[in-house]
Amino acid sequence: MKKITALILVLALAIGLTGCYGGELKLYNAFAKMQDITSAESDTEMAFTLETEGFDEGIQPILKEVEQALNNGKLKVHQKQITNKDKTMAQAEANMNLKFNDVDESMDIWIDMDASKDAPKLVEIFRFPKIIMNTAFPEEASKEYIVYDVASQLNANNEKANMEELMDFSQKFQSQVSEFMKSYAKDYKLDKNIITSKGDKLIKGQKLDIYELKLDDKALKELVKYTVNYTLDREDGMKLIKDYMDAVMKLSQISEEDKVETEKEIKEGLEKFENQLPELKEKFNEFMEKYKNVKILGDKGIVMEFGIDRDGYIAYEKGSINLEINLADIAKHMDEESQELKGIVKFGINYESNLSNINNKALKVEIPKVNEENSIDLFKMMETKMKALEESIEKVEVTEEVETPEK
Repeated sequence: MKKITALILVLALAIGLTGCYGGELKLYNAFAKMQDITSAESDTEMAFTLETEGFDEGIQPILKEVEQALNNGKLKVHQKQITNKDKTMAQAEANMNLKFNDVDESMDIWIDMDASKDAPKLVEIFRFPKIIMNTAFPEEASKEYIVYDVASQLNANNEKANMEELMDFSQKFQSQVSEFMKSYAKDYKLDKNIITSKGDKLIKGQKLDIYELKLDDKALKELVKYTVNYTLDREDGMKLIKDYMDAVMKLSQISEEDKVETEKEIKEGLEKFENQLPELKEKFNEFMEKYKNVKILGDKGIVMEFGIDRDGYIAYEKGSINLEINLADIAKHMDEESQELKGIVKFGINYESNLSNINNKALKVEIPKVNEENSIDLFKMMETKMKALEESIEKVEVTEEVETPEK
């Protein structure tokens, strides 16, 4: 159940830098505690802003149309998810509604995973808007769902053992990453206070402790520079990468001969990477120095609020991310061929999210009952399409081989 990439990036940064300044360990502990949630329900609303100026006459009118559509747009997401303590079972559902201009469309997603049984289950079910169904699946547009049955396909191909190993690896590696993050945050000492306590606030009947993360353009670059240098200097980071690559190799479905060769290539690649770390670090710092005056964030920067409930969970989030990209400014630091770049893009994301029913055992996820009458099996459809394509190609080849009699 993921938010958009931009938010994930910023939240990941927040995880990496909490507990390091101002004694704000409470926020880091809250992020860590979120991993222990077994059920939750959430409502998220996002709005977007776009402003452009200074582009060529042929492009600027098109961008203005995009602005008009996006500036009136809103995305609402309602989610529910449940899992067990050992993370071998999970069910989730999400309803998404997107509005902009004359468009008002919704779609639903369900996930049903169970790795605790002899036959592992991993099914994703989608319900797309009719306009998408009519366009993408015109012959079966009357059907309501699209089913993506991953585990069934693996079982059919005798890959059940691989599926079980994958689930086992996922659980163990998640624990390893969690331990790495604890060690990582312990010694992280950014010489800048970007997270502050804002006291308590009553939100939807709950008294929450509010923490604010605030970054301007300069602070963001200092954060990125420090984090990358700090990470490159850590030996346990390289060990984590090696362990991950080893596990992936063990899980991969390739011949022993190819596996030996691939393992050799990976080992040599990692050794080369380690040997080049000082050089990579130097080049990265040169890059950051070169672009330190090139603006990335707008005047409002990044501002996020996190509300922690009495049980130590993050039950509320609100924030804004404001980007400002000046292409001409970037061009000054690039090669001469890029000097003609011009135009300014200002893009903003504003969001608010509330989390409820945390660890509520009564919370249920209703997985739709699907069958051949109401759903499209994505794998079967792909197999049918591929078979038809192969037969079509064979007919063309046979036709080309037939000699046309001379008149």
